[in-house]
Amino acid sequence: MTSALSELLPAREGLHTLSEPDWLHEKRREARQAVKELGFPSSSIETWKYTSLHDLKKINFKAAEVTDSTIDVTVLHKLEIEDSEEKTIIFVNGFFREDLGTYTNNVPGIKIEPLYKKINTLEKVKEFISDYDNEAFSALNVAAFSDGLSIQVEDNALISVTIRLIFIGEHKDPLLRNIKSVIQLGQNAQLRLIEEYRSGIGDYGLTNVSTNIVLQKGAVLNHHRLQNEAISSSQIAKIVASVEANASFNSDSIVLGGQLTRLEIDVALKGKRATCRLNGLFSGTGKQHIDHHTTVRHQIGDTHSEELYRGILDDKSRGIFNGKVIVSKDAQKITAKQTSNNLLLSRTAEIDTKPELQIYADDVKCAHGATIGQLDSAALFYLRSRGISEQEARALLIYAFAEEIIKAIPVENLRSNLEHRFIGHNKMSELKSEAY
Repeated sequence: MTSALSELLPAREGLHTLSEPDWLHEKRREARQAVKELGFPSSSIETWKYTSLHDLKKINFKAAEVTDSTIDVTVLHKLEIEDSEEKTIIFVNGFFREDLGTYTNNVPGIKIEPLYKKINTLEKVKEFISDYDNEAFSALNVAAFSDGLSIQVEDNALISVTIRLIFIGEHKDPLLRNIKSVIQLGQNAQLRLIEEYRSGIGDYGLTNVSTNIVLQKGAVLNHHRLQNEAISSSQIAKIVASVEANASFNSDSIVLGGQLTRLEIDVALKGKRATCRLNGLFSGTGKQHIDHHTTVRHQIGDTHSEELYRGILDDKSRGIFNGKVIVSKDAQKITAKQTSNNLLLSRTAEIDTKPELQIYADDVKCAHGATIGQLDSAALFYLRSRGISEQEARALLIYAFAEEIIKAIPVENLRSNLEHRFIGHNKMSELKSEAY
């Protein structure tokens, strides 16, 4: 594949063209042109300074089509869908598979549909599809997204069931999967959402995700995101959240898989007493590259944010955390706290952590901190003196470092799965060896 990002564009614009309105055809055309002009981001762009796409350019990706959405149903047993209390929605290679999940639209107060079914009827979707801010992969998503979800929660609806979205990547060819989702919560609505990205060991695809979240006054979204795709695959994702007065966006991002992963979260706190909590945990081995960029925009006074990201890096893996807090002029009496803690398990592992504060108001409380360390040799010696093997002692100390993030996830199945993965393995590399 050449270095031009336009090589990733499918031969035709969209895969549901018969149902697409004229405005979408035009937006796709504009986005395709933007992709051709922008090309792959390079290290000369500040936000891509530490992330090289050199290896990604070498892969001859094929745009996923609806015929690629088949899968061996035995895979579903590995995902523990039947025994799960959550209502499950499944995508295969970027396409919605209504027949595989357990969710049906009979839960009062919430409507979940494939995005392409809502394009003609939901005016808000037009706004989200139009916005890609001259960012290459966002433009690629607009130009080539094949499917996604529209999630709408009515005013005052307190959704008691947890919705679990599973995006499965599984194909012999390296597929490009473009997925776009729009999540909208009405006033005082509440929803808990689990979003999982899984794949088999032999998947070499690229998942390009764009998610827009809108929380009206008093709404609460608890969003738990797990990226556990094959070590041979890659993912580039962006979440844009708009949070109105008294609303809360609570995010947990866990990254275990993928050769190259980049997740960008951009949150705008737009009304008084709007809050966001961003927690992240990432684990890298081999030559994994894991990049987190967060931006929290305090656009009005009396808004509050808190971020805690922890990275565990072994072998020659590399992690990036770039957290930016922007406080607008006259956005007084805000609070913003940002913490990046990192554990290096080898001399060849790397972490680049860069906190940024842009403050244009004077009555604010902002704090940030970053730490980089190794396993405590004294604690390791103590555990070994009690008859615990070195591998088991290392696993316990690594889990202790990750525990604050894991324990904060109020979903038992997800939390216990993560606990098992850290405590139940003696070597960090074994975390990457399981299919799904």
